[in-house]
This record gives sequence, structure tokens and C-alpha cells, in this order.
Amino acid sequence: MLDALTQGAPERILSLFVITLVPYSLVGPFAGVVVDRLPRRALLVGTNVFRAVLLGTVSLWAGLLPGEGALYAGALVLLGFGRLYLTTKSAVLPMVVPEDRLLRANASSNGFGMVSGLGGAAAGVLLAGLLGTTGAFALTGGIYLGSAGLATLISLPPRASRSEREPLGAALGRVAGDLLAGLRLVWNNLRARLPLTAIFLARTVALLIAIVAVLVIKTEFPEAGDRFGRLSAGALALGAAGAGAFIGTVTAGVLGRRLSEPVLMLAGLGISGTGGVVLGGIIDLFAVSALSFVAGYGAFVTKVAVDAHIQEVLPNDTHGRAFSLYDIIYNMASVVAAGIVVAFGAVSLRALVLVSGAAALVLAGLLGMAMRRAGMLEAGGTAAAPEPGA
Repeated sequence: MLDALTQGAPERILSLFVITLVPYSLVGPFAGVVVDRLPRRALLVGTNVFRAVLLGTVSLWAGLLPGEGALYAGALVLLGFGRLYLTTKSAVLPMVVPEDRLLRANASSNGFGMVSGLGGAAAGVLLAGLLGTTGAFALTGGIYLGSAGLATLISLPPRASRSEREPLGAALGRVAGDLLAGLRLVWNNLRARLPLTAIFLARTVALLIAIVAVLVIKTEFPEAGDRFGRLSAGALALGAAGAGAFIGTVTAGVLGRRLSEPVLMLAGLGISGTGGVVLGGIIDLFAVSALSFVAGYGAFVTKVAVDAHIQEVLPNDTHGRAFSLYDIIYNMASVVAAGIVVAFGAVSLRALVLVSGAAALVLAGLLGMAMRRAGMLEAGGTAAAPEPGA
């Protein structure tokens, strides 16, 4: 992704998103069924062990396909198990954290995840130079094994298990039935559907602004790389967005002490939209970076609130499928954002951000009206029992 952003090519960004995100969106719901049917601690351990083995044996399978085909295939498998791990993590949190602390727990989880991701990327570049690619992969595999060992220490309440061994056909039929029932439950619950709509809009706006920021820095400020040393346009824009996202995850827990989760969702979307309207028309390096920061901040305030809300309003045995649907929506928002930039490539980038920001504010208002009708903005509305919506 960073390579595509650095080159400032919207079409390449779109193609990269499609290649890396769409496959997981097709199989994501089935991962949710797996999470809801199998012991979750075993999944936390197993996904990390598999990734450790995959990375530790790179030298054995890297030459199975011509060119770098095997490495790309391995990366897709690695990312796929990473998504399964994250879905399981989201389903485990409500089992180990009291409901009134879920918002802060999700904020901490997202914040530490972001720090470790950015730190891991920097460390990976350094280790690859010192140890070579194979050595860096092996060391990373060792870290996954350490994570698997920590997961074995997690104590989870017992869950009902199937002692009988079902025939394959019956098992597949049951999985399909569980899948459809779970997705239907999630989508027909208005208090779950509206937050999922909020995260789709917030993610789309944030990614669209990040892509446009890269293009603006690349075209309007080509000297930015010289001014900031080896920092590329993509790294500058993503760094600002990442900083905003991190602060958003940190402050969401604090804001959640005074604001309900639905209000936080609307506030995050409104912040991103306001940033687009106020800063989108200013062609200045600081303003563009600030725009990326504000968009990242707003998107992650919304994300943390949606994470906690979904965990609260849906039964625990549907959380795997719920967060698989969440992943689909989150991934598709990235594809839609890149698609919008490509589709309106002939339009002024400044106008695109201004219109997107204004649209986000309008949609936040409409979403707020829908949440009010659903009783989500009333006192105690967040913690109320799930109610199906048309």
C-alpha cells in the first residue's frame, strides 16, 4: 500500500485494495462462523502458531511458484490468518472485560495494535537489512510463538461444544445455516446495522482524504521529500493520519465517560467531515497534513465506539459473525474510497475533498436522525437490549 501511495497512482491503489481486501471479504463470514463454533482461546493460539510456522519455513516453500508468486501467496495466507485472529480477539474481549469498560478496552486494543504495527514495520526494515529477509521472517515467527504462549494464559468461561462428530455434508449445511442466521440477526438489528453504517462512512471518508492528501503532496509539494529528508509523500500523509488515529483511540475511552457510544460515532464522522470542509480548500503542506490527521482522528473515534457497541448489543455467540461482517464493510469502504478517487479523477482534488466533507456532515445528520428514531441517542439507549429493526 505504501509503495502505491508513494507513487501517487490512484488506479494502483484501487487495484491493490481490490487484490488484498476483496478475497477476505468473500471468505470473512465463514471465518466468523469458525470463531462462533470453535474454542476461542485455541483460535488465538492456533492462528499465531500457524503464522510462526509459515514464516519460519519461508526458505522451504518460497521457490514453489515462479518469480515472487509464492511470497505473494504466503502474504495473502498470512494476512488471512491475521484477520481470523483479529475477529477472534474482538469476540473474546466481551468475555474478559466488564461491559462498562468495553469502550476503553477497545480503545487500548486499537491503540496498542497501531503502535505495534507501526513499530513492527520500522523494525522489519531494520531487521531485513541486518539479518536478511529469511532471518527477519524467522525472528517474526518467534514473536508470533511468544504471542501464542501468552494466549494460552487467557482464562475464558466454558462454552457449549458439540461432542458428536457430524458427517461432512451435515457439518457444511450447519455452517451455512449458522452463517445465514448470524448475518440475518446482525443486519436485522437496527442498533447493530446503524453503527455498521457509521463505520463504513467514516472509513470511506478517512481513506478518501488520505489518498487525496498523498496526491496533493505529490503534485503540489514535490520538494516535501527534500524538506523532510527521506520521508515520502505517502509516508507524510499516512504518518499524519496514523497520528490522528492513535490519538483518537486514546481519547475515545476518555470521551466515552461523558458521551454515549452512538454520540461518539456521530462525533467522529462529523469531525472528519468538518476537517474536509474547513481544511480541504487550503493548498498548504501543513493544512493537508492536518487534514489527514483530523480524518484519521475522527475515523478511529467512530471505530472504537462501533467496536464496543456491537459487542454490547449482540449476543456473545454471534460476535464472530458480527465482526466478520464488520470486516467486510471496513474493507469495502477502502475499495469504495479508492474507487471514488479514480472515478472522479478529472475533478479538482480540492473540490473532491470539500464535497466529501460536506457529504459526510449531511450523512452524519441523517444517521443521527435514524439513531434517534431507534432510541439510541436517549439516556441508556446504548445498553438497552437488542431490538430488531426493519
